[in-house]
Amino acid sequence: MSNVDLITFGVFAVALLAGIMLLMLQDMRKQQPDARIQARVKADFPATGSHIRDARHDVADLFTVSRNENLFTRWFGPKISRLKTVAGANGLRIVIIATVVAEIIALLMTNLLPLPDVAKPALLAGLPLLGAMQSYRFLVERFKRRFLEGFPDLIDLIVRAVRAGVPVTHVMGVASSECAEPLKSEFKLMGDALKVGLDLEEVLDTAVARIGIADFSFFCVCLLLQRETGGQLGETLENLAGIVRKRREIRQKTKALTGEARITTKILASVPFFILGSTFMLNRAYLMVLFDTSAGQKVLMCAAVCLTMGLIIVQKMSKLDTAR
Repeated sequence: MSNVDLITFGVFAVALLAGIMLLMLQDMRKQQPDARIQARVKADFPATGSHIRDARHDVADLFTVSRNENLFTRWFGPKISRLKTVAGANGLRIVIIATVVAEIIALLMTNLLPLPDVAKPALLAGLPLLGAMQSYRFLVERFKRRFLEGFPDLIDLIVRAVRAGVPVTHVMGVASSECAEPLKSEFKLMGDALKVGLDLEEVLDTAVARIGIADFSFFCVCLLLQRETGGQLGETLENLAGIVRKRREIRQKTKALTGEARITTKILASVPFFILGSTFMLNRAYLMVLFDTSAGQKVLMCAAVCLTMGLIIVQKMSKLDTAR
């Protein structure tokens, strides 16, 4: 068998295995609790339905998630809208700055470090993308953390107002002045939407799609169920506040229990770079064999791929699921 046949067979086998792994990962992701929660929320709040979009065509951008229907905005529209929600007007600037800084770092690495020729294009294309993804994820996680810190206290405020006889539609706008960001801006937005005459279901529907937090979705479901079936809204929201607090405690305990694994991951990630730097300072000729020869470059590429996959696996193992 010739080398061309071996390469063709190898590429086919790798593509086949990659496709099977991708299908398995998609199936595993759909079975995760957070994915099931999102599917149920989308079923109860069909914000992406065509009839909802047609009904909201004339509504201001402030109360909608996406108004355009082309292929570009269908994928980037929710991301940009989500970014505006979690970080305001500076969110897009932060992501762009992180991408530019990552590109500058990639250019410096490719010009100053003796990297293989195969790694340079991947580094120039992958590092900016990684910087944009990480900055976006950081902003979303920061928004979730700040939102959930004050959300139980806000629910208690709504419970006291409802028990005093104040309508819940009026409480949303008043409660926004009694809490910190980002709860203040989000509930003020909902209160303003109710004041201009929008229906409560439509406002909650848009807020669920805009905020994207499971605890807030539970709150909206409670309001809609009480509106349709009646009952003691104060008692229901009080129980919900207790559940949200327990979920917050679970997340804090999870962070404490996985602290050792997260620190171990960071240490393991820094060990190869520390060894390379030490060897470069002490015995440069011994290290340059990895960069100057073809076999050494292949070893470096294999080591980089294995290190990346290992760090991803360790991170997934150390991150407990708190979506339930």
